[in-house]
Amino acid sequence: MREPESQGWASPTSDAGWSTSRPQDGTAVQALVDDAGRARHLIGILWDGTNANVLYDLVARGEAPNVARLINEGTACRYGAVASLPTVTLANHTTILTGSHPGHHGILHNAWIDRATGNQVITNSPATWATSMQWLNAGVDTMHHAARRVRSGTTASINEPCDAGADYSTFDLVRRGERPSPSPPDELPDASERFVRPSKDYRWSSRADHTAVEQFTRVWGDGGDPPVFTWVNFTLTDAAFHEGGPYSDMAASAVHDSDARLGRILAVVERSGRLDDCAFFLVADHGMEESDPAVQGDWDVALADADVAVRDEGYGFLYLADR
Repeated sequence: MREPESQGWASPTSDAGWSTSRPQDGTAVQALVDDAGRARHLIGILWDGTNANVLYDLVARGEAPNVARLINEGTACRYGAVASLPTVTLANHTTILTGSHPGHHGILHNAWIDRATGNQVITNSPATWATSMQWLNAGVDTMHHAARRVRSGTTASINEPCDAGADYSTFDLVRRGERPSPSPPDELPDASERFVRPSKDYRWSSRADHTAVEQFTRVWGDGGDPPVFTWVNFTLTDAAFHEGGPYSDMAASAVHDSDARLGRILAVVERSGRLDDCAFFLVADHGMEESDPAVQGDWDVALADADVAVRDEGYGFLYLADR
């Protein structure tokens, strides 16, 4: 397995076709780019809502051996990374896959106000995820677009709402009214029984992530040339970290289960004979910390008492207005 960050697979300033004219924020870290050899395939994996400190602690304790494998054979950010503001799911999924901040790519939050109409836009719900990229600003490219400029071949987006430019997409199947995969079995592999049975969200996310692994297996195991870029979004960590808190047994179990599913993905790639020609990266869209139970109340009450005209949307996303 090659080192993920040292492949030079693509960078905004490379000669391989990643055009600098595309709207992107930040600067490529060229020190991590090794032009001596470039992997043919890039596989990106997102563990939603994972606290980096919790993850690294579990790795150190031997409870996430597949993450440890990626770290040992590659590069890791010791203290995690700073998420783009607002630090919520859909805004940062899109930031990761476009290289642009929310104010530039157009997905402003999980819910926000369309200033042109005054209506609330909700993009992070089961009913709206599949169509959320209608709000992506024109001219903003995703890694799927960039991948095809750098490498000839197809791309795949699995269980990811930010799928613009992908040749294969779970949510494209949903938009066409097709089931992306057979329903997973009731007895799920890699699912902690302690939490999967009593917790509805843990159970639902376990099923979704199991299905994502099955889709990856189909995409990579059909005997043909696999995608040059494959993106897989996992949801269980977000559900468990929200419900149990980042330092809970439930959160640790979610990391353990997700690590086992990561192991299944690595095994599929190994069986394909392409492991040495793959670069991997694992990332989160945001982390979590415990809230202070002593801090209670409502924004609306405090702001009204201060005579501030405001519309509160999307978990504290405040729109100020004149009285």
